[in-house]
Amino acid sequence: MMKMKNVKKNWLPAAMSVAMLFAASCDNNNGDEPVPGNLPGGEGNILIETTVKNAEGTSGQSYLQQIPELSGTLSMTKGIQTGFAASISVWGNDVFVFPEFGNNGKQAVEKYEHSPKGLKKVGEMQIIPNSYPVNLIRVSGDKAYIPLYNLGKVMVVNPRTMTKTGEIDLGRYAHRDNSAEPSYGIIRDGFYYLPLDQIGTNWMPYEDHRQVDVAVIDTKTDKVLKVISEKSNGLCFPTRPFLKDMIFTDEQNDLYIACTGYFGYNPQYVKNGFVCIPAGRQEFDETKTWDISDTPIAGSPYKAATVFNCKYIGNGKVAAYVGVLELMGDNPYTARNSMAVMIDLKAGSIGKIDGIPYTDGHSVAIEYRNGEILFAAYGVDAAGVFAYNPATGKVRKAISSAGNIAFMHFFE
Repeated sequence: MMKMKNVKKNWLPAAMSVAMLFAASCDNNNGDEPVPGNLPGGEGNILIETTVKNAEGTSGQSYLQQIPELSGTLSMTKGIQTGFAASISVWGNDVFVFPEFGNNGKQAVEKYEHSPKGLKKVGEMQIIPNSYPVNLIRVSGDKAYIPLYNLGKVMVVNPRTMTKTGEIDLGRYAHRDNSAEPSYGIIRDGFYYLPLDQIGTNWMPYEDHRQVDVAVIDTKTDKVLKVISEKSNGLCFPTRPFLKDMIFTDEQNDLYIACTGYFGYNPQYVKNGFVCIPAGRQEFDETKTWDISDTPIAGSPYKAATVFNCKYIGNGKVAAYVGVLELMGDNPYTARNSMAVMIDLKAGSIGKIDGIPYTDGHSVAIEYRNGEILFAAYGVDAAGVFAYNPATGKVRKAISSAGNIAFMHFFE
């Protein structure tokens, strides 16, 4: 039988949760109460996901909304309710909302159409309960891939009509069980590079399979050409399945994958970092593998026990949240153990960004816009989105919130 994971008994909700707390404020920047007949979701070109999180950090309700700008204090008066910590994928003006982990809530992928006046629901697609679809990668206007994390398959779908048109079964590549946990992939040169997280029933990587597996799929035929593996340095858990920027290409079209490892929950094994598939090749270059756990972080006494999220900004520079083992605390779901850093892939160096508070695992969203890196953070004394200018080294607070901000998207 396929393994079914129990979210209540394991640590994955903390590691995988993308959430933000509800903040109803009179000092808000996104308008008054909705007018009957208007589109739901609020006006603006910035998409935000938020969560009303219960005290233990593993349950609650999430909301999706639009705001016109990052300023003032966030209000959630116009949010559309989604499943708890629901994954979001955006392509053009199409917004795809995925069901929450497990069997709770609606078991469907919902599609909304963005306009500056609101979010219009235009379709939905039913899925196998508890299959956990996690993201959508568009191949063309009429074709997209949706990995099913728990089933170890990839649905081929028509994103226009929200219908399933095919399936890719990755079961034969799973280690010990029936699911290789297909995560967040990327399309390069007509091939879909899909990392496989390969985790056990405790949601942690297998001790006898500490390696990076990536399925290489031909987007013309939907056939798996091969699964390539990087075993040289013991990195594992390549990409988190709802975070789009942990796999990226640079200016030379080299493909990099951030590897989370054990999320800092195994003090005996903190290897984490980056692997690379160079341009024009379909194999790893082991000379470019970098375990960052032994690299000093300038400006900090700590080292990285995990990569929670990252964003490539160009010229070999990566903005990231790394996890600090010493700050794990008693409750990993609420511990503020995430540090904002800049990583230089060329120089092999890491530096702490001063002015951005340590945040919990729910608030690790990172975006790059107009020369500023935007970090969502839920600190002890301040929470919201903090804008860092790498040219000047200065940090400013872009928007305040009463809790977690974890997803941002800017429509052009």
